[in-house]
Amino acid sequence: MSHQQKFDSTFKATLTGIRQALFPAQSDRILTQNDRLEGKTCLITGANSGLGFAIAKQLADRGANLILAIRNGIPETAQILQQQTGNQNIEIEFVELADLGSIDAMIQRLKQKNIHIDILISNAGMVSAGSKKAANGLDLMFTVNYLAPVHLVQQLLQHQLIKPGHSTTPRLIFVSSESHRVDLPIRLDTLGQAIDYSAAKVIKYYGYYKLLLNLFIATLDRKISQSGNAAAVFAICPGAVHSNIARQAPTLLKPFLWLTFKLFFQTPQKASRPAVYLACSPEVEGKSLIYLHMMQDKKMAEIAYDEATGEALWTASQQLIEQLRRH
Repeated sequence: MSHQQKFDSTFKATLTGIRQALFPAQSDRILTQNDRLEGKTCLITGANSGLGFAIAKQLADRGANLILAIRNGIPETAQILQQQTGNQNIEIEFVELADLGSIDAMIQRLKQKNIHIDILISNAGMVSAGSKKAANGLDLMFTVNYLAPVHLVQQLLQHQLIKPGHSTTPRLIFVSSESHRVDLPIRLDTLGQAIDYSAAKVIKYYGYYKLLLNLFIATLDRKISQSGNAAAVFAICPGAVHSNIARQAPTLLKPFLWLTFKLFFQTPQKASRPAVYLACSPEVEGKSLIYLHMMQDKKMAEIAYDEATGEALWTASQQLIEQLRRH
């Protein structure tokens, strides 16, 4: 069965997730107790629950200063993490990732505080119950899973909140998905436009938006390298996670999905390992464009590395963002 066939329907993707969670490949990538983050500032999106919360807890345990960019769980998320880890250096920033203006407002607040981000973990994501529009008129999954992280990291770089050469090499870690290996052509003339798809095809379009994200990631890495700056760009697929990413699934499906997730999928703590490893490990210093599927090195889909397609997507994304900001 090809990669594309594994992810062309929600049902097949679920079965693939179960198999990978039950029979994970072994990895020699490990962290020691000495791999710590004192003095490092980490910005994590979607850290109020699930995978993001698990990542935040482990980075707090390792001494990081945390900024949690979330829209729910304010302020209790920080309070819970402070109590569980003893790390008091945890702040909350409200952000609604489906609204680029909300991202811009958070950027300005961070800038006023003279914040410098050493590690970005772009974790927030969502799976809808079917096609759904965001307030900006674009597809909601496209907006949250692709356009928001693109705009966020570009603004952090533009305003020098992530500043290559500030201290150690900044690390930009994006949570992607193996479902990006989807058999859909990249269409830039209709980028982000809302289209009709059923719950059965949600994962196919979720994967398509993750493919766009991976293409952006490879292009970002190339542009940073060409500029002569030093910043590491990484991507991960955490594997199948027992989280609330499917919280907007159809009501009738929710009990089935919850039971499947609980019985067969990884806990958020276990699924957080690749993100935590890339954030903390000295072994990846000086390296970039690593893609970890769970804890295994992989190549992304071939199209993700195509320079011409990446440049065209970058330009189209910038034009779309400027259009949205004008309105």
